[in-house]
Amino acid sequence: MSNFHHWQGYLVASNGDCYNICSPWQIDDTCVFGYDSDYTTMAIALVKYVALQTSPVEIKLVDNKISTDILVAATNLTLADSGYTLSCNGDASMTMFLNEQHTIIPPTEKLLEIDSDILNNINQAWDEESDERNISQGAYVSAQQYSESLESRLSLIAQNHNVLIWPQRQMDADGAVIGDNNIRMEPTGIVTSWTRLSAAGAPSEFSLRAPILNGIATVMVETTDGPNGVFLLVDDDSKQPKIGASVELVVRRLYAQEGIIRYGLKAILHD
Repeated sequence: MSNFHHWQGYLVASNGDCYNICSPWQIDDTCVFGYDSDYTTMAIALVKYVALQTSPVEIKLVDNKISTDILVAATNLTLADSGYTLSCNGDASMTMFLNEQHTIIPPTEKLLEIDSDILNNINQAWDEESDERNISQGAYVSAQQYSESLESRLSLIAQNHNVLIWPQRQMDADGAVIGDNNIRMEPTGIVTSWTRLSAAGAPSEFSLRAPILNGIATVMVETTDGPNGVFLLVDDDSKQPKIGASVELVVRRLYAQEGIIRYGLKAILHD
């Protein structure tokens, strides 16, 4: 029997050169995604897990349910003629295999029951939010602006300019142009401040989902490498933030605009 363990908010297991990842949530013994996860966020976590054993990871085939652009921007993988295949399963699970796909059954005894009513409402909200006819009433970020900074934000790539600067920018505080000496930061840190936005006070990008989630929590994080950043908590993390708490930064769905899901880093609280 495969030994699943926790990784970036999911459960992972391996069998030789075959890896499996699944959501930690279930409804009636069926594995389901959390409130802000999908196959793309799950694929990112799995590739990062495999990269611990072999780096860079070479991928030859990516399931069409996964956004390859987001996956490449968030990981240090290489698209090649040979390598791993990423295959989505019928439930909220995925397999990544090199030569042969092995069946690894998700550990239902380790899965947590998620509120089906909340999940249904969240999924309906995502569908409405992702409709091209839905126009955001908040800060507009064009697809080009979003794409230009995508790799830096998803991969935590900072500029090494005497001190680390993240997110990246063209000039420092003195107006000097910042060079291309980049470094990939560790996706960890500690909470230095936090707040919970009420459903009524949440930005309009989250107006459909915030009431269902009873508001949205944000944390100020001092990363392990130094730079500070403000991040949402993952939507299915119900733990109360505390000053000094350790967090891990993972990729999740943020919101949708112009019919496109926007992905970004969110924080998972660790005990």
